[in-house]
Amino acid sequence: MSAEIDATAGTTVQAPARVLVKWKEVILYVVLAYGLAWAWSGYFLFPYLGDLLTQSTTPTDMVERLGPAATLGTMLTPMIAAFIMRIFVSKEGLKGSLGLLRSPKYYLAALIVPAVFVTAVVLIITQAVVIPGGAPLGEFRWSEATWSVYLILLVTAALPITLFTFGEEYGWRGYLLPRLLPLGEIKASVLIGVIWGVWHLPLLLAGLNYPGVNIWLAIIVFTFVTVALSFAYTWFYVASSGSVLVAAVFHASTNQFSDTFWVPPRLSVVTPFAPSVVSAVLIIALVLVVYGVFRRSVHVKDPERFIHPKLDGTWRDWVR
Repeated sequence: MSAEIDATAGTTVQAPARVLVKWKEVILYVVLAYGLAWAWSGYFLFPYLGDLLTQSTTPTDMVERLGPAATLGTMLTPMIAAFIMRIFVSKEGLKGSLGLLRSPKYYLAALIVPAVFVTAVVLIITQAVVIPGGAPLGEFRWSEATWSVYLILLVTAALPITLFTFGEEYGWRGYLLPRLLPLGEIKASVLIGVIWGVWHLPLLLAGLNYPGVNIWLAIIVFTFVTVALSFAYTWFYVASSGSVLVAAVFHASTNQFSDTFWVPPRLSVVTPFAPSVVSAVLIIALVLVVYGVFRRSVHVKDPERFIHPKLDGTWRDWVR
């Protein structure tokens, strides 16, 4: 604590202590998360490593050939890294790290917002953006976007897929974000977005999300997207008082709706980067409005509470 003089009362008051970023924990966690993820995905990619490192474009069918074990297993590694850090390094333990007991409004918003956003991106691509010659950037088969499809995706996003997106969110938002929040929401979100994006490197080389395109463009565009998305995840996490589960539901719903409506045959685009670039630009514009026009504070009050939540010694401590 540092002392300051209250000019009106003429007394000495204590200013809040500045919370510093524990960079050793941050760096060690990132190294551990990368090591586990790249070792796991590298095991599946090793037989193809020579081709992946010499070709200029991403393969078109390798992700399917690798099977779901490569991608789903990789998604669990940030959580495993966070477990190791919480138990053996930072030693705050696992209590209070889930954020399950939250108002239903947060879970409902986490489910519905991605559906609305993905639909908005489709409308922009098909109605608002044209390429030279006057043709739209893409075409969408609206007959396949029925209400039943939306409802089915909401249910499936809430259950099995969340089990795997929780693996990522327990690490990125549950462990790493609270340690970077002393930097402010903007810097913390950008830094996590870059870390999160580059973490996908082995699977991006295998053609994840962008098959048959220039490898470097795939890496750059994907990282741009994760930086933009990182702001949305930060807002959900902070608004829900540190709920990893809310962030995981948001992640699952985002993946479900984008993977369903941004791919052929539903959406046909002139470049596979179109949905990603449009969505990232849209989010960045929203970020500028939120922080610029509405003057949202970049500083989070008492970021330490996300690392060390108040516990009362009951069973609820494990799911708070």
